[in-house]
Amino acid sequence: MDEQNDKRIGDGEASVAPSAPGSLPGHVRSHLVNLLILTFVALALLAPGISSLPLTDRDEALYVQATHQMLETGNWIDIRFQDEPRYKKPVGIYWIQAAAAELSGYGKDAPLWIYRLPSLVGAVLLVLFTYGVGATLGTARTGLFAGLLAASTLLIGFEARIAKTDAMLCATVLAAEFALARAYVDPTRGRSLPRNALFWTAMGVGILIKGPITPLVVGLTLLAVLAKERSTTLWRALSPLRGILWMLLLVLPWLIAIGWISGGAFFSQAVGHDMLGKVASGQESHGALPGVHLLVALGTFWPLSVLAPLAIIQGWKARREPAVVFLIAWLVPGWLVFEAVATKLPNYVLPFMPALAVLVALMLDTGAIGPARRGWRLSVAFVAVGAVLVGFGLNIAFLVYQGYASWQGLVGAVIVAGLGFAASRFLASGRVRCGLAATVAAAGGLMVLGYAVLLPSARQIWLSDDLADAVVAVRRCEAPAVSVVGYGEPSTIFRLGTSTLRTTAPAAAEAFKANDCAVAIVVAEAKDAFVAALGEADTALEPAATISGRNLNGMKLRTMLLFAKP
Repeated sequence: MDEQNDKRIGDGEASVAPSAPGSLPGHVRSHLVNLLILTFVALALLAPGISSLPLTDRDEALYVQATHQMLETGNWIDIRFQDEPRYKKPVGIYWIQAAAAELSGYGKDAPLWIYRLPSLVGAVLLVLFTYGVGATLGTARTGLFAGLLAASTLLIGFEARIAKTDAMLCATVLAAEFALARAYVDPTRGRSLPRNALFWTAMGVGILIKGPITPLVVGLTLLAVLAKERSTTLWRALSPLRGILWMLLLVLPWLIAIGWISGGAFFSQAVGHDMLGKVASGQESHGALPGVHLLVALGTFWPLSVLAPLAIIQGWKARREPAVVFLIAWLVPGWLVFEAVATKLPNYVLPFMPALAVLVALMLDTGAIGPARRGWRLSVAFVAVGAVLVGFGLNIAFLVYQGYASWQGLVGAVIVAGLGFAASRFLASGRVRCGLAATVAAAGGLMVLGYAVLLPSARQIWLSDDLADAVVAVRRCEAPAVSVVGYGEPSTIFRLGTSTLRTTAPAAAEAFKANDCAVAIVVAEAKDAFVAALGEADTALEPAATISGRNLNGMKLRTMLLFAKP
């Protein structure tokens, strides 16, 4: 396999038909066709549900509301959620979301799906750069297989539809890894301005989105390769002096501005509390032992995780081959670092998913894994198993929380199960292309089933949306003063308005009395305290509406009473 890989690495395709005079070279046409296919597939898989899925708590709601306030106030430097500073992460994703809102023409009135567009774009870029890495280290077919596997993983399907940092952050990681891979396969290790500009720009944008994560992941890849080669030629090929200066030019202006405006509070919170706190202890009840990321990835990386164990075994056997060396350098050191960090969330290891996708694709393309290998039939059977478990599991959860079954959801689950069984059968019989196509279709069906059919219909878990609709129904003026007692989810602020007061029953009563037009939303358990605080004149006040629903976090059932004035 060494000789075969030496011929393939960096070529993009082993043999391409000659080009007609004046036309694009054959290998360029092949790449363009594959990129168009992947763009279409990625959008088909990742876009459904982006406008119908309600705002999720808590991270997405915090990001969206903070961006909304940037648009309201025109202050694009200081990040705020109502009056509270949002200094856990840098400004990058807020700028990108705000730019999307401005470019859409909606501005501060942009609907939720506009804020989610950067995540969708980031996920599509992740898929395309995954293709680029695969085609660089193997062939165009390697890249195509890798891109399809990356686009169909359940975790990227979630991140593409949620307005937060991770999809766009991973796009910066993939852009930098692609540039690094191009430098890695260059036999002369020459300096390329476009390639190096991409590398250092991705590093700078990544820092603005989520601090050190992009430099950490890519830097560990680079260090591992340098250690393996016992040479610094790859580092020198990246034009480090000019590149670091450019990266700092991108990053420092905002860092200086926010440091000045916050009096240093941004650095103490972002670095001292958020980043170092997650390393030392499990923040927000997300602590877990080393190895948990690996276990969780078996589900969140499905269907890629079905073939990953076989690919890892064969990849280890071929660990001296240049392409595999690069992928191990990308995958192993960074993953070990995140396993050692005390705080663990599934999205933390998303930057390593494309490396695994390329490894699986490379092993498929070279024939290192396939029907002739032991364990193949058992592995591919889990495409069908996963499709059945997730498809019908979503329907069971819907039945539990809604109290009735969705016939659309059940039909969708049957279709997805059928696609899963077809995918397993194709793959088991050696029809890899048909099997991958059916696998992608099954994963896409699950995404449509979850994000476009069942979740938007599960009204019991979207309490903030129901409260916003109820306020519109009971309000006596266009913009009442709104207070909320006993329900603190940040989605209420985006849905009810930045000036919404989240407070105690006595404070809500004072606000209710002080405003000529007001709505108070009070959890049922606090009704007596609220009415008592209003005074004797209002002791007979009755709710204008009653709304029941669940916290998306913890699924606690709540009954909320709406009081309207006048």
